Amino acid sequence: MYRKLRFAAAAFVVVLSAPAHAETPARMTHEAIETFALAAASGRLYEIVVAAPTGPAPAEGYPVVYVLDPHIMFGAMTEAVRLMARRQDVGEHSVVVGIGYPSSADPRKERAIDYTPAYGSEPNKTPGTGGAEAFLAFVRDTLKPAIGKRWKIDGKREMLFGHSLGGLFTLYTLVNRPDTFDTYVAASPSIWFESGMVKRGNFRGRLGPKMETQGLSARVLITVGEYEQDPDPDFPPESPRELQQRTQVDNAREYAGWLAGLPGIEAKFIAVDGLDHGSVIPAAIGHGVHFAYSRTAKMPAPAPKPAAFTNPTGIPVPDAPTYTRMTGEERYRLRLRIRALPEAQRKAWNDRFQYQLGAGLTYDQHRRLHEERVRMDEKYGTAPVDE
Repeated sequence: MYRKLRFAAAAFVVVLSAPAHAETPARMTHEAIETFALAAASGRLYEIVVAAPTGPAPAEGYPVVYVLDPHIMFGAMTEAVRLMARRQDVGEHSVVVGIGYPSSADPRKERAIDYTPAYGSEPNKTPGTGGAEAFLAFVRDTLKPAIGKRWKIDGKREMLFGHSLGGLFTLYTLVNRPDTFDTYVAASPSIWFESGMVKRGNFRGRLGPKMETQGLSARVLITVGEYEQDPDPDFPPESPRELQQRTQVDNAREYAGWLAGLPGIEAKFIAVDGLDHGSVIPAAIGHGVHFAYSRTAKMPAPAPKPAAFTNPTGIPVPDAPTYTRMTGEERYRLRLRIRALPEAQRKAWNDRFQYQLGAGLTYDQHRRLHEERVRMDEKYGTAPVDE
């Protein structure tokens, strides 16, 4: 059930119960806030808060900003978007969507589950983490359609903003489902999580195939504070060694550099002087909004389609949907056929096969197929050959 709330222009104060005769504030970008509950397919409940303009939407629909951790970020993000709309060279209104939790939930625990990927089917080393795959499915399959039904949205101008673990989830979304948004802002992303799993080739190597096979383009901003790796002399951290071991600044810079080298992606890195992991949030929001609404920025050209594959084996290379529809036994028998091929043919087939899976599967889906392969080899006493 929706609750429509008015908020004051001067200080972004949400009025929970205003009298009927209260004066209407001057027209501004977001004239109303609405909150509503939304359940994921699993039954997991979320509280969605939306700052939306009133009046008719433009012909192409509103741009939309999805923001994680709205209990911390929503007010600042909405105000930043509102102020950007007041610029004469921008002048467009937007919808801001905060993806939060019911008041009875502990957002620290909930976000730790939702924003972090699972390394495999076994529990992560960090307890209470590993739900990013399910959370991404909720965002794509439940939340975005719900927003699209209530507000007219420009599907070519959708941004995701996340900080810390939220920044990690932003990168997770980009790599695994890059068509979900067109602009990604990962502020101080926790790339160190689970020994840096999102940096590994078997994780991020699937982004290129997805961009190419789907002909996608995306803009990505990664920000970080100067004192997220070296201690802030004005506010010394309790654990400077842990801070340095996480190498937040180095990780963020490296990830942005890697992304910038991929066709179809514009990636930018910003290190904010003099700020640490917490104090950098307002600056990261400001940079993110500026990046998304820049009048000089253009979407990069879509990634080129992959080169045609000349199959030297006569054995068709299944795409991801075909392969996942097969039974475990059928997949095992196919692998045995490929293992029996001469080395050069086997390598060519496997290279194309891994590309196909990378193009069509998320890390979690691919990882579970790998675990099945290991179980089948253990069951039958066989061993992989250069797979």
